[in-house]
Order: sequence, then C-alpha cells, then structure tokens
Amino acid sequence: LFQRFNFWASLAAMEVDSSSGTGPRMELEADLQELDRMLAQAKRENVRKELRRVQDKLNAELAKVKASEQTSAAAAAAQAPPAASPPPARPPATVPVPTGPWSEISTFALDLGGYDKPHVTVDVRMKGVEALPAEKVTCDFTESSFDLKVMDLDGKNHRMIKTNLEKDINPADSSVKVKKNHVIVTLAKVKGQYGYDSWMDLCAKGRRKPAASATKEANPQDSIMDMMKDLYEDGDDNMKKIIGEAMYKAKRGEKYEPKDDLKMPGLDDPLEE
Repeated sequence: LFQRFNFWASLAAMEVDSSSGTGPRMELEADLQELDRMLAQAKRENVRKELRRVQDKLNAELAKVKASEQTSAAAAAAQAPPAASPPPARPPATVPVPTGPWSEISTFALDLGGYDKPHVTVDVRMKGVEALPAEKVTCDFTESSFDLKVMDLDGKNHRMIKTNLEKDINPADSSVKVKKNHVIVTLAKVKGQYGYDSWMDLCAKGRRKPAASATKEANPQDSIMDMMKDLYEDGDDNMKKIIGEAMYKAKRGEKYEPKDDLKMPGLDDPLEE
C-alpha cells in the first residue's frame, strides 16, 4: 500500500511540474525517462493507461519548450549586428614620376679630378632641396650618361641629362647625394691599365672615346695608331694632311720625315733668339 501511494504521488508531481509550464527542458526529458521505466514495470491496465496519459502530456510540453527555444534563438540571431567585414586592403603607395614639363638644370660646378682621382663630381646648387623626400631626387646612370631628376621643388620639376660623357663611367659605383642647398652627383671613373682616365670636360666634343680595359694587354703600336686616328678626326685640314701622309708611309714601311717647319727641336739644337 505504501509503494502504491509513492507511485501515485510521483505521478501527480510530474503532472504539477508539466502543468506549470516552467519546467526546463532537461527536467521534462528526465521525467519522460522515469515514465518509460514505470511503464516497463506496470502490470495493471489502469496504471498503464494513466502513465501513458501523463507521458503524452509531458511529450506535448517538451515539444512546446523545444519550439520556444528555436524561436528565441532565431530572434536573437536576427537582432545580432552583422559581423564587421575587414576593410579592403589598400594598394601599396606609389611615387608618381612626372614626365614633364621639365626645367633644365644648366648651371653647375664641375670637378674633373686628375688622372689619379677616381671620381668626377657635378655640384648642382638648389636652394631648399634638402627638404624634399628622398624619392623626389633620383639619378639614373649608364656607362656613357646620367639623368638627374629633382621633382616638386618650388612647384617645378628640374632635370639634368648628360649623354656622350667624355669617358666611360661605372654606373654601379656612381651615386647622387643631397646636402643643404646642393645636389652632388658623383661619377665613378673606369680604371685603366695605367690608372684613372684624365677628363678634359664633362661631355665629349665629338665621337666618344671608350675607356681602355684594365685587364686588356694593349699593343703600344695599336695605341699609337688609335691616337693618330683621333687626332686626324679632330684636327684641322693641315693636321689631317700631315697625319694622313704619316699613316700612309707607315703602312708601306717607309720612314716619314716631316718638313723642317714641323720638326720638334732637338736638345742640342740652338734656340732661336
């Protein structure tokens, strides 16, 4: 009798919890599991009928709880602000290189150095140039030229381009440097067999004469002939006549004797008063 009283008390308690509508989902699921165990043990038909009635009621309540949970989750998702997308990546900054118009740089100081000096220096005076960003002052070098650009100085683009340099330079060792009110272009000379070339001017007057390679074993006879050719090309009509006659006789193996007025005085010759 006592066991039957406990059974009906437990069943009544399940109904009270379900009718309140406040039981959590886990409690309802636990009650249903307990009902399953009771149904497995019940023998009397009236008891089993009552258990199935309570079971149906709890299943309906559990379905309501699940539906309510799904509705709440959907509403929360709808109200949540969308995840912020990362800002698009900015393209790398590029320095615009103007194509003109250019203001020609025509005034500069020049240090050609000597035969034992490794550099030719071009000094361009430009007030306030040190305030420009580094990328605004550039210089491109080749073996026979350099191209200096100074951009956005006082609202102008300045350029100094020199081609047909008198001698070859080493582009890798040449450089440009900005100082206060000055732009210094340093041209690295090419070292020949007997030292650095001696420059007479920044640019060649006529055909450029490439520097001789330091590793090349030069033939003295070839060097003299090259020098004679250069003198012939750069000389006046009288010089061309003299050199042409000397070269012609040299090829024939004949000795060339210049006229008396063209001979160099010997050490023992008396000097004219």
